[in-house]
Amino acid sequence: MFGFWGLVLGSFVNAWVWRTSQDISVADGRSKCPHCKHQLAWYDLLPVVSYLTLAGKCRYCHKPISAQYPTVELATSALFVLLFVSSGLTMNTVYAWVQFGLLLGISVLLVASFVYDALHMQLPDKFTLPAICLALVSLGLKGLTVGWSSLTPQLVGLGLAVMAFTALWYFSRGKWLGSGDIRLIIIMGLLLEPKALVVGIFMAYLLGAIYGIFVLQRLKPQQRHLVMVPFGPFLILGLYFGLLLGAKVADWYLSIL
Repeated sequence: MFGFWGLVLGSFVNAWVWRTSQDISVADGRSKCPHCKHQLAWYDLLPVVSYLTLAGKCRYCHKPISAQYPTVELATSALFVLLFVSSGLTMNTVYAWVQFGLLLGISVLLVASFVYDALHMQLPDKFTLPAICLALVSLGLKGLTVGWSSLTPQLVGLGLAVMAFTALWYFSRGKWLGSGDIRLIIIMGLLLEPKALVVGIFMAYLLGAIYGIFVLQRLKPQQRHLVMVPFGPFLILGLYFGLLLGAKVADWYLSIL
């Protein structure tokens, strides 16, 4: 069930990202082919299935359909299943289901942020700000359940991370990272406890560095100063690594010191 809804919402994310890039409301009419502008029928919009049956081409103008569409759909589906399985399949209270629902809502917004930043080097407020609001609700419910005093370490970690990244943004005048990345750090701090937050940020920098080296190695030396790499996707990957494995990795690392 979660895999199915991941496919559906992944398809929605694709449409939302494209419409945002064209400054079109997501509620403004039915989907059209971006090439020939022909209105698409419902059977042209089936996640993954339509892409395969159409052999990756528009039914009407036969122009190629970007592989981004099935990739995002499958990735969102896999993410939903992974999050459900990682919960231990023990969600037997209303509170647990509400928290899980909030996480899925945040995930849809983060997938949209991932794709948009990867394509356009921007993190629109319409994706990140609602995610912050949902993360605040999630943390608030957690505080009501376990006690607000127990959230002190997490709030301190959030504050330190935001201050550090704001300083990087301010002193580099936005060259090292953008203001959208700070909003992602806020989301990370609201969702992750301190150990997981440190691991998540470390993984974001590690993955970003590996990707950056790969890109630079494919360019001529005189072209390398022109390279810009979006950091948002790596922060989002780091967030999920921290969410799923952060505490375990931190405990393992501390045990070998």
